[in-house]
Amino acid sequence: MYRAVIFDFDGTIIDTEKHLFQIINKHLKQNGLTEISLDYYRQSIGGAATELHNYLENQLGIDNKQKIYEEHNLTSVDLPIIADVKQLMDYCKKRHIPMAVATSSYRKDILPTFKNLGLDAYIEIIVAREDVESVKPDPELYLTAVQQLNYAPGNCLAIEDSVNGATAAVTAGLDVIVNTNEMTEQQDFSKVAYSGRDLTVNEMIASYFEKK
Repeated sequence: MYRAVIFDFDGTIIDTEKHLFQIINKHLKQNGLTEISLDYYRQSIGGAATELHNYLENQLGIDNKQKIYEEHNLTSVDLPIIADVKQLMDYCKKRHIPMAVATSSYRKDILPTFKNLGLDAYIEIIVAREDVESVKPDPELYLTAVQQLNYAPGNCLAIEDSVNGATAAVTAGLDVIVNTNEMTEQQDFSKVAYSGRDLTVNEMIASYFEKK
C-alpha cells in the first residue's frame, strides 16, 4: 500500500488543457492569425511549454500573450474537478493518506482554482514552478514533493496525464498511474514505465491501496 499520493494539477485534477487550447485559438483568430493545431499544442503539455510561449509571444506580443493566460486562469476557476480524482481524494482523506500537488504551473496561477474546488481541505503541500530550477520532465518537482511529504519515492504514488509528467514521476522513483484526457490520450507513452493507465477510481483503489 502506498503511504502518499502526489497529483499533477493541469489535466489531471481538472481538464485545463482543452480549456487553454481553446482560449489560445480564440485569441489567435481574433487577431487574424492562424490557429495552432492539436498536435502542436500536445507537445507542450506537462512541461515548461517554452516553444509554445515563444510562438505566442512572437505572433501576438508579450501583452497579448499574457492576456491569454490571464483569461485562462480567471475562467479555470469554474472548471469541475475530475470525478474519479475527487473520489480518490475522498478515499485518501478518510484513510489519512497524505496528498500533494506537483505542478509545472506557477502557484499563484492555480491557487484560485485550487481553493474554489476546496482542495485545501485535502492537500497541504503544493510544489510549483517557482519552487524548483527545472520542471517536468525533470524529476525535481516530484523529488521536492516526496521530501516535503517525508516519505521515500517508492512509498508515493503519482497521478499524471502527460508524457512529460509521467516521465518526471518515474525518473524520481515513483510508480505512476497515467490517466489521460482528450488532449493527452494520443501522446506516445511507449517509453514511459507507468504502472497503470486510464483506470477508474475503483480500479486504482483495488490495485494500489487494497491489494493483498
